[in-house]
Amino acid sequence: MRIAPPPRNEVNFATIDSPSLQFLPRQQEAQIWRLDEDPIVIPGDHLNTYLGSVEAPRFARYETLDLTIGKYSTPAGAGFATVEIYRFPDFVKAFGAYSQQKSGKFRFLDIPNESFAKAHSVHVWRGPFYVRITGAGAGDAVLRLARFVSDRMPPAPSKPAVFAFLPDKQRVTGSERYSADSAFGQSFLGNSFQATFNVDNDVIEGIVIPAANKQTAENVLDQYKGLYLHNGKLLDPIPNLGEDNFTAEDRFLGRVVAFRIDRFIVAFNGYHERQHLLDLATAADQRILGTIRKQLVTADQNADDRNTSTVPAWMRRR
Repeated sequence: MRIAPPPRNEVNFATIDSPSLQFLPRQQEAQIWRLDEDPIVIPGDHLNTYLGSVEAPRFARYETLDLTIGKYSTPAGAGFATVEIYRFPDFVKAFGAYSQQKSGKFRFLDIPNESFAKAHSVHVWRGPFYVRITGAGAGDAVLRLARFVSDRMPPAPSKPAVFAFLPDKQRVTGSERYSADSAFGQSFLGNSFQATFNVDNDVIEGIVIPAANKQTAENVLDQYKGLYLHNGKLLDPIPNLGEDNFTAEDRFLGRVVAFRIDRFIVAFNGYHERQHLLDLATAADQRILGTIRKQLVTADQNADDRNTSTVPAWMRRR
């Protein structure tokens, strides 16, 4: 005799708690918007039940803790909106998940820390939270809902400090991104902080990878160099650029200037003028030297002995 399988353990997402719930407006707190039903909270390990098998893994890579969802409509029935609040362990991962949505046509908003709008959605990054609101309403109704939610959130840090290693000049405003997955189409260049540059209409992508340690950084740079060694052409290295560097070009991969300082890898990739890449790399090299020189000198070294042989040559450069 066949035995019927036990009933599945269904999760009641309406009974799960999250700090994000406090940011959702109730009843008609957000003026014309009315909460249609009780919000739900989906734990990070159940995201596929709501996002599906394609989008859920993308958020999982940024270690999403939970997703809080509220559905709204306007009393007249002319507007509808779904508010999704993704919560992360830190503001860097939240920024990463948010920044990966910056594609296609969009316009930046003035909602801090950073935000933008697409045709039918508003996206807000605020500290360890990423808010995505989809829907439609009269005038700027969806935007006003986004402002209401974000205003309830606590103040948060600005962009990750690693972006300070990339030049400010000629950087495209708002182009900063963080990718846990890849850069330049290569998975070994994941965990990278990325930005776009426009040098006389020459569009260039730049990345910084803070590796776990110096050895890991060396391995990543070698792997990147090997990619061009097998597919393209290596050019002469640049004197006094980082502790190690390479330049190369390939018809499909484009031109690159990449270097390493301690555990940081920096690379610029484009398809036109090599000199533009070199200029950006040189500027990044100087910014890193100025930013982390003191951090990398051990506590018992002072200004008088920095020029001794115990200090790496790249740290003695001016």
